[in-house]
Amino acid sequence: MILVAGATGHLGTEVVRRLREKGEAVRGLVRATSAPEKTAALEELGAETFTGNLRDRASLDGACKGVRTVISTVTTITTAQPGDSFEDTDAAGTISLIESAKSAGAEHFIFVSFDMESFPDTPLTDAKRAVETHLKAGGIDYTILRPPPYMEIWLGPMIFGDPASGEVKIFGEGEGSVPYISMFDVAEVAVRAASLASARNATITFSGPEGVSQRQAVKMFEDAMGNPLNVTAVPEEALEGQWQSAQNPVAKTFAGLMLGVARLNETARPPQDELAFQMGTVRDFARKATGH
Repeated sequence: MILVAGATGHLGTEVVRRLREKGEAVRGLVRATSAPEKTAALEELGAETFTGNLRDRASLDGACKGVRTVISTVTTITTAQPGDSFEDTDAAGTISLIESAKSAGAEHFIFVSFDMESFPDTPLTDAKRAVETHLKAGGIDYTILRPPPYMEIWLGPMIFGDPASGEVKIFGEGEGSVPYISMFDVAEVAVRAASLASARNATITFSGPEGVSQRQAVKMFEDAMGNPLNVTAVPEEALEGQWQSAQNPVAKTFAGLMLGVARLNETARPPQDELAFQMGTVRDFARKATGH
């Protein structure tokens, strides 16, 4: 049995889908407040569901019963509910899940973190590092996955904007190389890591298939649509000011992430060896997102 925490999120649901396609027995950890249609979607995939909460250790003990592997895709950055915080949910809650997994005799814990080395400190990076440190302290085999910015988020309507409107946003000058990755490819890496001995007790930093600057990404959307886009570039200095002055943990995290993307300039590091597969490109994503 494989337990997927964060199962009703976009990444978690895709992990469940791919595990079920491989014939794995899957249990999805859902909240009492999870949307019924999302829980139903997991059950339609053939997964069982278990209602619990990362801030309720007893519920996690129940969720981990009979589980050999846990995959955590949890983040509250866009799904926070009353009582959630980076410190209490993303950090302490995930650490409680690790301890429940240990107590239940689970063999392997896969944690989806992110490649934060080029990003400034924020409440989210603090939470991710706390979990990584706890996993490395021992007691259970671990895999820490560190992907780069997701196409679906950083080139999606919430942050980048809707190209159909003709208006999009980039951060900084937009000239640095960003090795964007598709959420679906992150799910594939997580699923493969669950069955690979080489992924045990490893921190795996990986990316999409190529480095693409934000301005190159805009051009790919323009090519897909056949229309020019009006680009608003948020100055790096403004982002740094927001990050430095933000008092709210969520605001500070978003400002820090945007500042990190503005400064990012990294070559692509796609998964290698047993984790290697054909990955989606930004151009593929642009065509799909615009219906072209």
